[in-house]
Amino acid sequence: DNLEGIVGNAIAHEPYFPVRQPDGRFTNIGDGMAYVNAVDLATHNTTLATTNTILASIEGRYTITPNLSVTSRLGTDFYNLTEEQFQSPLVPGSDGAKYGGVAKRGYSNARRYVFDAFTNFGKTFNGRHALDLTGGTSIEYEKRDNAFLRGELLTDEAMKEVSNATNLTQFSGTFAETGLLSFFGRANYTLDEKYLLGLSFRSDGASVFGPDNRYGFFPGASVAWVASRESFLRENRTITSLKLRGSFGRTGNQAIGDYPYQTLYCTSNYGNEAGYYPCTLGNKRLGWEKTTQLDLGFDLELWNGRGALTFDWYRKKTTDLLLSRPVPANTGFTSFLDNIGAIQNKGVEVALTVVPVQPRTAEGLRVVSTLNLSFNRNKVLALYQDQPFSTGYYDMNRVAVGHPLGEFHGYHFLGVDPQTGDAIYQDVNGDGDITSADKTFIGDPWPKYTGGLTTTISYKGFDLTSFFQVSHGGKVFNAMRVFSDEGGYNYDNKFADVLKRWRQPGDVTNQPRASFDGTSGARLISSRFLENGSYIRLQDLTLGYQLPERWAGAVGMANARVYVRGQNVFTSTDYKGYNPEVNSNGASSTASIATDFYAYPLARTWSFGVQAGW
Repeated sequence: DNLEGIVGNAIAHEPYFPVRQPDGRFTNIGDGMAYVNAVDLATHNTTLATTNTILASIEGRYTITPNLSVTSRLGTDFYNLTEEQFQSPLVPGSDGAKYGGVAKRGYSNARRYVFDAFTNFGKTFNGRHALDLTGGTSIEYEKRDNAFLRGELLTDEAMKEVSNATNLTQFSGTFAETGLLSFFGRANYTLDEKYLLGLSFRSDGASVFGPDNRYGFFPGASVAWVASRESFLRENRTITSLKLRGSFGRTGNQAIGDYPYQTLYCTSNYGNEAGYYPCTLGNKRLGWEKTTQLDLGFDLELWNGRGALTFDWYRKKTTDLLLSRPVPANTGFTSFLDNIGAIQNKGVEVALTVVPVQPRTAEGLRVVSTLNLSFNRNKVLALYQDQPFSTGYYDMNRVAVGHPLGEFHGYHFLGVDPQTGDAIYQDVNGDGDITSADKTFIGDPWPKYTGGLTTTISYKGFDLTSFFQVSHGGKVFNAMRVFSDEGGYNYDNKFADVLKRWRQPGDVTNQPRASFDGTSGARLISSRFLENGSYIRLQDLTLGYQLPERWAGAVGMANARVYVRGQNVFTSTDYKGYNPEVNSNGASSTASIATDFYAYPLARTWSFGVQAGW
């Protein structure tokens, strides 16, 4: 909860209020605080979430001939989440105090079944031709249901269950069923272990789409040449292996809500009478979102594994995007889901592995490092009638043809007038006034490149592995600054940047003057609130030790390894928030991205474990 949460309130609190008063009670809004005391919330409110997951699978294979076999497998995934939340009436200014205590309980259950059956034929002819054929079918079925209860006015603050509430103020429950029926085939042909050809197809039918467009056909093809097996490279002492490859294919996406092609009805009371109304406009023409991708690359190994390089160039075009399309409000709706628009991604991915230290014995010193880099550029190619739209917090993200998806859009901050201390913004249309017509594209949320560096050092029984993660060039919308860097219009605590504010004529700074009445222009949502999201993070650090066999055998184990592991160890960045890799719009959002609105910080985790075998 960003508006009544511990992190948000802790950042926003005025710094001159103590956590507690001299008599020991928590300071609260009755003492002049603008927001609910964050420490008081953390002390009295509770949230408990319990998750249970069961994964199971069984597989059977029958060999008809040495070259022909039939395989069937069945998998299940059961998921259950129970969440309980209590908002205490003892926290002044909170919802708990307003309603005499609030208790909430929610349930989510999901059951997923997957059945696969396929036949495989593989044979080598005349020692030169290798053929592998696979054909089969797959069936997926998922059923989900959830329920939610909210109760107010608890009879006893110590009893936190919904059943202890005097008033049941909210209750709801939903269920959904989805299915996917697939047919697939694959053929791989190899000549002299040098020339490779692969062909594949999938035909998928998804229940979330309309009857006329339920099935999608997704073919693919690939070719490869193992050049290192040719006579001109076979004896090369530098190049151990070289494969040139290319692929072209189409995939589909059906990851949308439940029953999107149908017009849905919601419940609503009319006075004291129960009723229902159409709340979602259906679209029976709704179909698959399709992505076509071309990939060209090579795999190179040098000096018998001392070095390796993998390179990929790709171009990916997604059409029939599953997006909301606006409709006139007089229809009773504002939008409905449709296949509109197209987007293109293209880029390069590189992976370099080196073994600078190779041991002469199994227990000697060995060092292995792998560097991965990814350069991606995306661009919106088409929209419904090519009309742009804004989304995200404060409509800061823009989707427009010819621009990156979700590019930041707002006022362009030029600096501070040295004579008045007022913020200066670009007058895009040149009419002499700063209005909404002057909003423009002001920053790209997508990084210029991302990557990682993994290094493993092993010596005798010890091993040390580190993973550094890097991102460079992307912007982050620090939406906390809307309240903490707006010139003093709000009561929120301010970031340290305000110490650099304009104070008198002649001051040269990028920080507008303080203005409790909001007249300095600092409140406009602009590029001033965009920050550099580049960072380097030590994401993972693990130190392990493989116990000698005699030690492991003494406790009845064949082998054992002990380790200590740290995650999110440290981050180096110029971003002023907790985490530059942030999105308060949700991890699944594709256009509303790179926004920090009092987002919860990443946890730094240290763990100790034992891996054993018998």
